[in-house]
Amino acid sequence: MARTQAKVKRSDAARTVALRGRVGRPPKALAGNIEERILDAAREVFLERGFDGTSIDEIAERAPASKPTIYARYAGKPALFAAIVERSIGELVSLRSSYTPPVGTVQEQLVGLAMAIVDRAFKESIGLLRVTIGEAYRFPDLSCQFHEVSRKRTVQVVEVLLADTLGSAGLPARRGPSKAPEASAEIFIDLIVLPLLMRALMGMKERTIRKEMPGFVRERVKIFLALHAKA
Repeated sequence: MARTQAKVKRSDAARTVALRGRVGRPPKALAGNIEERILDAAREVFLERGFDGTSIDEIAERAPASKPTIYARYAGKPALFAAIVERSIGELVSLRSSYTPPVGTVQEQLVGLAMAIVDRAFKESIGLLRVTIGEAYRFPDLSCQFHEVSRKRTVQVVEVLLADTLGSAGLPARRGPSKAPEASAEIFIDLIVLPLLMRALMGMKERTIRKEMPGFVRERVKIFLALHAKA
């Protein structure tokens, strides 16, 4: 009886050691999507812990992936966070090809565009923005890079979508210097999109913002169209 129990204990111990040796090693079924698993896990941990509180160990455990596998792809936390930011921005850029404007007046189409941009930002960017703002005093370069890149790419996308929307309604893009379409996109973002994102960053609940959003966006689109008409 004692020998049997000893064998069981040794067997359990062996299984425990074997399992520990496999930490971070995914089953074969998961091997093909290693990049997505690493980025998904890293995003979760960054949003929960902040940049400074995140460890590669926890990311490896959640992925699951070994630390050498992660370091083979990303030099460290800054590179990993940058990859997450780039993927988040890529989701916004994909709006350019996936967005279908609603049928209606140019005002209704622009309202739909603004709300689609805000909706995508809520899903992809707000959490990361909070992380970079929270760590800005310790990692200013990280924060500046995130905001500069996301701003530039967002303006590029909105510039194209605005041109398509206004063009389909028979309203040409702003005439004048080559920077005029870019300026229109920046005005659209700063006048309509950014105030809603700032409310979220200041702590207003998303459901409250979404409840107020249609009326706010409609009023701001009227102002945008009036400015566009004067250009």
